[in-house]
Amino acid sequence: MTRKINYSMISLLQFLFAVLVIAFHSARIFPSEEWNYIQKNIISRLAVPFFIIASAFFVRWKTSINKDFEKKYIKKYIKSYLLWSLIYLPYAFMYFRSLGLPKTYLPVGIFAAIFYIGMCYHLWYLPAFLFGSWLVKQCSKQMQLLSVTLFAFLLFLIGSIETYAGYLSGTSIADAYDTYAQVLFTTRNGLFYTPIFICIGYLLYDYRNHRFVTERQGIKLIGSFLILCGEAWFIFKKPGVDKNFLIGLIPMSFFLFNWSMRTEWFKQKDGRRLKQLSVMYFFIHPAFIELLLLTPLDEVLTTYQYAWVSLIIVLLGTHLSAVGLLKIQTKRMFFIEKWQSIAFQKNRL
Repeated sequence: MTRKINYSMISLLQFLFAVLVIAFHSARIFPSEEWNYIQKNIISRLAVPFFIIASAFFVRWKTSINKDFEKKYIKKYIKSYLLWSLIYLPYAFMYFRSLGLPKTYLPVGIFAAIFYIGMCYHLWYLPAFLFGSWLVKQCSKQMQLLSVTLFAFLLFLIGSIETYAGYLSGTSIADAYDTYAQVLFTTRNGLFYTPIFICIGYLLYDYRNHRFVTERQGIKLIGSFLILCGEAWFIFKKPGVDKNFLIGLIPMSFFLFNWSMRTEWFKQKDGRRLKQLSVMYFFIHPAFIELLLLTPLDEVLTTYQYAWVSLIIVLLGTHLSAVGLLKIQTKRMFFIEKWQSIAFQKNRL
């Protein structure tokens, strides 16, 4: 089945979700509360689960072929994370200063940024994915994958307290969450959030030929989307701390990825460039968002004029930077391969 995977559709969705992440982090573009909610808290919320499932699926697949793949992948992942953490270190320092905390807390802040919340608001995803992967791996040594998935789902339910806080106000559960949040800020982390989607990626590979995932994919996808919309409306009426933990994201992201890798749409296209751009978009875009905040652009435009103009500028700047970095990366790989080829020929002589 792996030969029939529609990599191009997966790459296209990753690219579109990367754009949605940029729009999510940018200024509000819709004056309507309903449309803003749909954009920010339904469609855009699918991005991170989809990214996690895609990564987990391919790690599972490649590791089944080469047992050393996962270790190499994790090492490369950590190097990439540390590089981007270094790039966003100035932003982290400015954010720390804005909190008005004593400088003696700086080492604690750096530690928390690297291992938990990220040097910038989008980098939380990387340590969360790493910890979630480690947790699932450790649990898998003691339990079958389906049992680990159930455990991960229970963790997700606990994490959803912050999303359902509006309905839990005044209860002991809400009080317990408030105590937790005073120390660890959020349940959107590698313990409560990422494990369930990592398990989904593994399940979709392990059970890739099961009737449940091969039949009636479209109906299941539409049904799961309706469930997500219904839950989102329920939260919209009485919002909690945030909207990260929509339980409907679990079936929706499951069936969306399953559909994307099986559909014939876009299958004949080459999606590798979109995949590369989506990664660069994710890492680069906050730099342009934060730089725009230093300009007087918001003073000469209305609120929603600024939102759309700034979004276009951020998208354009991010795209041009991504293209430039990918060209540099390609040339670097070319020279490395050429040098290795020359060195190999010299050794033969």
